[in-house]
Amino acid sequence: MNFTLRQLQVLTAVARHGSFTRAAQDLGMTQSAVSTSVRHLEAELGLPLFDRDTRNVRPTETGRDLAGRVGGLLDDLNNVLENARSTALRRRGRVRIAAVPTAITRLLPPCCAECRGRYPEIDLRIEEMAAEDVAAAVLDGRADLGVLNEGRDIAALAATPLGNDIFCLVCPQGHPLARKRAPKWRDLEGADMVMLDARTGSRALIDGVLQDQGVSVRPVQEMSRPEAVCALVAAGMGIAVLPELAAPTAADQTLVTRRLSEPEAFRRMVLVHAPGRPPEGPAALVAELLSRRGA
Repeated sequence: MNFTLRQLQVLTAVARHGSFTRAAQDLGMTQSAVSTSVRHLEAELGLPLFDRDTRNVRPTETGRDLAGRVGGLLDDLNNVLENARSTALRRRGRVRIAAVPTAITRLLPPCCAECRGRYPEIDLRIEEMAAEDVAAAVLDGRADLGVLNEGRDIAALAATPLGNDIFCLVCPQGHPLARKRAPKWRDLEGADMVMLDARTGSRALIDGVLQDQGVSVRPVQEMSRPEAVCALVAAGMGIAVLPELAAPTAADQTLVTRRLSEPEAFRRMVLVHAPGRPPEGPAALVAELLSRRGA
């Protein structure tokens, strides 16, 4: 048997309205087109679906049963199509992420690659900012999502933890502390230090641990970017404390990176969005991906 979707829609409309005229109005068709569609359907089935008189159109028992079953199928089909459309719309659009430099260096690249592979129609835009600027961009709507470390900057934001980023010692290969497998914070006493500046979210945390441990150091330079800190350390200006995401990789043969212990201190990386404005559509997909990878 060969039926069209339109014929099935006509069947259910005529049964529902009990009138060719009202069914035609409902479907945006002419009355003659509705009548013709019903006749073709009856001819295909080889039996009448409606009893007709001059005033009324009543479904036969077969017509009533068929219209009820077909109506359910059409509702299911509409739901499937709407779900498909909603899914397609969720996977299309621009998502703006504001992130601190260390998140862009290590945390975001694998997430971006997975996003591009899974959701090729999402236009992912990333902008590098200091922590306080990330928070401001998310709050005022310039960014859909933000990635930064937990601290005072996120007080007004809704945050999801992405993981802990442990603080590490960074020093030249020939430095005495390079020989220690597990250097302690108190081993930094009196050292010349190349520090991250106060605008970075890590500086307050580092200063807090040094103060708690009663360790005094000599800051010789303050830099906003971890790469600049590492360059000065490699040049012999001093040693540094950096979060692990910002520390040199094993490929760097000039510097040594060791996790600091007693205590094992860390910053918590978080994904943030504006309160009361949870991510929707493509932003929700990206947020889910980041949360899963960061956990």
